[in-house]
Amino acid sequence: MANKQKFFYVATFDHREPFSFWRSSIEIDPKLQVADLEEALAAKYAADSHDTLFFAELNRPTTLTPHTADKEFSNIEALLQKATCTAQDDLIGEAFREKQTLVVLVRRKPMHAPAALVEDRGDSEVKDVVSQLRQDFSKYVKGVMEGKTPSVAARSTNYNEIQGSDIPLLDGRFNGRAGGQTVAPPIEIYHPVFGAFSERCKDPKLEVPDDVLRHTASLLRSVSKISVQEAPRDSETRGILAKILGVSFEHVVNTDETSCEFMCVQHTPQSINAAPALFQIKGELGNGGSDPSVQASFYYARFYCNIERAEIRERSCCPAFLIGLAGPWLVIMGAVLTSRVITQRLSPYNWLGCSRVLDDDQVSQVARRLYALRLSIADLKEYYQNLPSPDVQPDHIHPRFCPCIKSFSLDGENVPFVYVQPLERDPSSVTFKAVRSDTQSPIVIKFARRYGEDAHKWMADKRLAPRLLTCESLGEKYDNLLLVVMEFVEGQTLYDAYDSTEPLPEYVRYGVRKALDVLAQGDFVFGDLRRPNVMLENETENENEEEEDEELEVPLEKRIRFIDFDWAGREGSDLRYPFHLASVVRRVSGALEHDPITRAHQDKMFENL
Repeated sequence: MANKQKFFYVATFDHREPFSFWRSSIEIDPKLQVADLEEALAAKYAADSHDTLFFAELNRPTTLTPHTADKEFSNIEALLQKATCTAQDDLIGEAFREKQTLVVLVRRKPMHAPAALVEDRGDSEVKDVVSQLRQDFSKYVKGVMEGKTPSVAARSTNYNEIQGSDIPLLDGRFNGRAGGQTVAPPIEIYHPVFGAFSERCKDPKLEVPDDVLRHTASLLRSVSKISVQEAPRDSETRGILAKILGVSFEHVVNTDETSCEFMCVQHTPQSINAAPALFQIKGELGNGGSDPSVQASFYYARFYCNIERAEIRERSCCPAFLIGLAGPWLVIMGAVLTSRVITQRLSPYNWLGCSRVLDDDQVSQVARRLYALRLSIADLKEYYQNLPSPDVQPDHIHPRFCPCIKSFSLDGENVPFVYVQPLERDPSSVTFKAVRSDTQSPIVIKFARRYGEDAHKWMADKRLAPRLLTCESLGEKYDNLLLVVMEFVEGQTLYDAYDSTEPLPEYVRYGVRKALDVLAQGDFVFGDLRRPNVMLENETENENEEEEDEELEVPLEKRIRFIDFDWAGREGSDLRYPFHLASVVRRVSGALEHDPITRAHQDKMFENL
């Protein structure tokens, strides 16, 4: 028979501290594994794929109340010191022998419609979002400057600690105990130079000058020599790289006395030096106890968060290339500063060692990549040389937080727009509320890897989805992402409108079922049928209605709107779930990552809606 297990549930929004505690309980068989408990807790509280659930056993038996919990666990560091994450294959009854030894932490984002349209709460709501973003960014910049120096931060133990804090690098690496999101949108959408670099690397018509080819051959011979001392390798390699990239390396010391080893500097109209490229060179991979790509990332963060670069931060997202070279290994990355520092590998670690005879192709391939980098650094130098002041409109988020795409095609015309706010308060947001510059109409801008355009149009024609204005490819320069633009719908998602711990009212389920029947008439399936992806549009008043019957309402089924058609399409058309499929989707659909999306998955999600 199942036992009722007591636990404390800690809720924070946007990683805010101190935590707010309250007591709750769950019934579960103590003979089950801890993994089953985690799944049960996630089903009860982790409402969407962006929620991060962490639970642990206290290191010593303690009688906890909300009051004592507030004092014991004021922040994540205090929690990790006094509690230990339990192994998933442990039995619940053995892992939690003492009563009240379980602490549950869910880091939840306040908006739960990752590809959706949320309720328009008016100007005050927009002002709150804009103000919070500004305050959060200031707090982040301060945290970076008060943190460990880059050379210390890059060591694995410190790197791990930082990735579990409120100031992580968004580079995909995460702290296994603290959790948290460290992924970000493709960096190409923030500045076209990164996509241009990738295009040049693939362009078979790119002619590499002979002197670049010769210097690249010299570089390969140089790094093939094993280095037992840092300085000789640094000096020799730096000189060859400078010739290949057509730049001069400078050593810039910040006001806090931290400095990157070498960087390419460009003077701006604001009389401040920007850094289009930063270099971290090590004699061999592993020297100094850190990865040169990680160390370069921390140097970038420190350089652009420094008060000396405040005017540059106010004018751009500070795009830069980061180059790490350790012995015969070379990596090229892109970096931007939005609400957080985003760094992404534009190339894997490439082997530069001369290990094969008859291999002139190696020189040509490496030279092409370095010449593409040379042209792209030149683009950034020109960008910073003419750095303009952005047009920051009142009650709109700063352009720094937004992608650089600012128009879409409609009926053969180019339609400009202005971003208003993200529809997720999260650095990984790819969905924004915007305003058309021509009509001042509110719209939703979304970036997607794939999209069920036909399914969306089918439902929109039946007034069961917002009107789709365009779904167009941005091309290779923007990593072949899709730009999806739709009308903004005022209303609430089912997640916002109803208690997530309670079943939906039957009349709501009936309305959703009827919408699914309409979808099936077009042979379409909806692969992500969860509450954040179904809306209730606000009721609109009929100006010609003379009756004043307060009980008269628009039928609910006429207010249902499906949103987020990323995983929608015709069944059997090689429509598949993505890799890295969130557990919240796997749990309610029964699907595995990369599974074909079927009507059975949709129906199971409906049962769990």
